[in-house]
Amino acid sequence: MAAIACKDGPVAVTGCSGFTGGHLVRELVIHGYHVRACLRDSRSWRGQDCIRYLQGLPNVEIYDGCDLFLPGSYNDAFNGCSGVFHAAAVLGNSADGKSQPLGSGEVQDDVYIGGLSGTQNVIDAVNASGSVRRLIYTSSTAAVRPNTGDQIVPDGYEWTETDWASDKGKSNSKFEAYARSKVDVEHLVNKSAAASEYWDAITINPSMICGPILFKAQVGQWIEQIGRLASGKEPNFPDRYDKYYDIIDVRDLVKVQRLAIESSVDHNNSSGGARYIMAGTGGHSTMRLGTDILKVISSQFPNFIIGEPAMTKSNGEPISISANTINDCKKAKSVLGATIRPIEQTIRDIVESQIEFGVIKPTIR
Repeated sequence: MAAIACKDGPVAVTGCSGFTGGHLVRELVIHGYHVRACLRDSRSWRGQDCIRYLQGLPNVEIYDGCDLFLPGSYNDAFNGCSGVFHAAAVLGNSADGKSQPLGSGEVQDDVYIGGLSGTQNVIDAVNASGSVRRLIYTSSTAAVRPNTGDQIVPDGYEWTETDWASDKGKSNSKFEAYARSKVDVEHLVNKSAAASEYWDAITINPSMICGPILFKAQVGQWIEQIGRLASGKEPNFPDRYDKYYDIIDVRDLVKVQRLAIESSVDHNNSSGGARYIMAGTGGHSTMRLGTDILKVISSQFPNFIIGEPAMTKSNGEPISISANTINDCKKAKSVLGATIRPIEQTIRDIVESQIEFGVIKPTIR
């Protein structure tokens, strides 16, 4: 399929009230694209917060009611588009029976169904459009490696696009639905693209997506945890314990997503297929929360009282730290031209943006 350029017509972005989706819209309009921003509910506080931001950007059309659980809800947004960036997902912290009103309220079910059936609804809308030529799917390194506390690979193992979580072991229960959905959705996307004569697909597999927030509704998961440490608190997601973080800056991620839709490379015949890991911000493949990341926060904000993760369980037993494996975006760098900014900049911008939006209030020494 031919590469897509901004002059080829509008592109659609799903999940625009989310962290990646919001940054994707910004990246695309800066580079001359006309963007159709897909939202599930413009009346929710997240939707309202997102809209206030999007209305300050040029060349953005907002399409409301685009729900992963609702077949046909993306049809109008995709009609006439040259490309689609599918960044929407149901996360465990949003599958609470309220944030996803059409879901069942069962976290594991909604995360999995929102991923698999939701993406099928996106694919159906792509097929119905008759105009979309490329789909960029935001997967995760959760589809590359299993999220398990057991060390199933040697310390220092380097993950590549040829690795699949389903081949390496089973995820633990907290992340099972998310990781399983990402694996199955990648296979669904690849199968659907191969069956189409009109569009192809490229998958991007980011690690823990971090960076500055553009509006308050973007705070969540890993961003929140770094903000908590900078404000003197313990982390609380997925728990309060020390662990390794595999960070990618959201700005580097969305740049690669834009480069992917513009690329004329034969992605399917590259190593690992049309799949690109984005991990290893600033030359650091993995960083330990209780040591490496704390040192960066302390060096960037020496006047702040910094929080720490728990190193022992409530019974005094030391926690187990998983294997320090390597995640690097070598393929994305060599094939797509990915550029990775220093981790110090990423963490500084995470903290500064949360201070600016009043999300955190650091305590001064």
